[in-house]
Amino acid sequence: MQLSKSAFFFLLFLLITLPFLLPNLLWIVQSQKATGKVEGIGSASGISLGRDTYALVSFSTGKDTVYFQGKDDDYQQGDIVPLRYQPRNPEDARIATFHSLWGNTIAYIGAPLLFLTIFFFAKDLIPHRSKILIGKKPFFKVIPPAKAAR
Repeated sequence: MQLSKSAFFFLLFLLITLPFLLPNLLWIVQSQKATGKVEGIGSASGISLGRDTYALVSFSTGKDTVYFQGKDDDYQQGDIVPLRYQPRNPEDARIATFHSLWGNTIAYIGAPLLFLTIFFFAKDLIPHRSKILIGKKPFFKVIPPAKAAR
């Protein structure tokens, strides 16, 4: 199969991002909205690059009260926060902010996308208007523009 440089990198982009994006999208779609209360601010122990704090949040589901650690540390004790949780597993909850919902996903795909972008714009690796041949041996073969036009 012969692909243009743009199509090849678009397929690589999908292969890199979809395994991280789809589970998070499914989690959000299957979650329910609720509001919680910040019960306290905790401090994580372990190796980190500074003080690592988190919000201890509680919310009610039916007759039960569920507690979880939020990733956000911008809250004060007693704050009311929006959250999302899984109805079948209420302990699987997150504060409904961009950082809490998408932070890990962006962190996981950030470095691979950085390298993908560098490879896309590096003219020495794959010249402009080149074609990429996907086959058995070698799996990827770059066909320079002069040969691709034939």
